[in-house]
Formats: sequence, structure tokens, C-alpha cells
Amino acid sequence: MVKRVVVYIIGTLTLALGLVLNAKSGLGVSPIVSVPFAISTFVPLSYGMCTTIIYLIFVALQLLIKRQFDLKTILQIPFSYVFGLLMDFFGSVIKLSGLPLPLAFIQLLVGICLTALGVFMMLQMELIVNPADGFVGAFGELIHKPYGTAKIMVDSGMVCITLLICLFIIHGLVGVGIGTAVAILLTGTMISFYDRRFGRVFAQINLDSRIQSKYDD
Repeated sequence: MVKRVVVYIIGTLTLALGLVLNAKSGLGVSPIVSVPFAISTFVPLSYGMCTTIIYLIFVALQLLIKRQFDLKTILQIPFSYVFGLLMDFFGSVIKLSGLPLPLAFIQLLVGICLTALGVFMMLQMELIVNPADGFVGAFGELIHKPYGTAKIMVDSGMVCITLLICLFIIHGLVGVGIGTAVAILLTGTMISFYDRRFGRVFAQINLDSRIQSKYDD
């Protein structure tokens, strides 16, 4: 269990760092966090705290869809708060913003690779699900569609909401750009790449931890 928790924590840190690098590139953020990014530009709350609020909404929607209170879903509530703090921490210490376009694009790619790696590591350890991913899974079960299809639908919905916020409240385009499109195309591809290259290693860590837990019991 210790190994699983350590890998999970590293994955969480990596995911938060990747999302912040993505946002600071100025080319557009990941679709799933485009709404909190846009909201953070006109309310007295940070990007991280706005992400926490959206994540809590995702948790509430999961509970409504499942119609039951299971521990893994409930634990997403404290996770949301901690994850928001991590994003604000990385946002305060990372000063990479306003770079020339070629460097900004490299920063975007690094952010996407880290985001995908963080998601991969967290999913492999099968502990607390990221609220966004948890909602996508629950939504897919609700409409009887595979995870990939549900992911596309949720991402598209988040981008549409962001565009509406930009149109009617901000009166300008923020959070959505070429980086958003690149994130949609590359994040899933990178997760698949990590799974092919490192899936067995992380699966073995998970399996060893479970066997040791049963032995201790």
C-alpha cells in the first residue's frame, strides 16, 4: 500500500504541475479545466480554488448519477481541496508565462505530457479517482457509452460552457485556444503511450501491494 500511495501522490503532483504549465503557456488550457480557468479571471478566487469548486460539482453529479454514497466518491471531496491548493502552489512558484511562441508551444507540450503522466499514474494505483475522470466514468455509464466517447462529450461540453462565459461575461476569449485542441488530441495518446511502455511496471506495483496487504491481514 505504501508503494501505491507514493506513486499516487507523485501522480497527483505531476498532474497539478502539468495543468499549471499548460495554463501558463497562454495557448489554451485543457478542456476539463477551461471553465474554472475562465471563471478565475473575473472572480476573487484563484485558478486552483475555482478548480476545486468545479471538482466538487463533479463529485455531486457523480453521487446523483450513482444514487449512493460510496467511500471512493466521498474521498474525492478532500482530494478536490488539496488538488486546488497544489495548483495554486505551482502557479505561485512557476513564473514561466508570456514566452515567445516557440517556447510557449514547448511549454504546452511539456504540460500535456506531465498531465497525461499524472493521470496515468493515478489511474494505475486505483485509489481516489480524480473527480473529473470520476464524472466522465459515471456519465458514460449513465448514457451507456464507453469512457472515450463520454470523455469527448464532457470535454466538448466544458469548452462550450467556457465559450459562453467568454461571450456573455468576459467579452473576450480566455482559456480556449490552439493549446486546448492540442490537449484534446495528445493527452489520450500520451496516456496510451505510457500504458504501453510502463503499464506492466505500475501494474506490478499495484499487484505486489495487494498481495502484501492480504498477507498482512
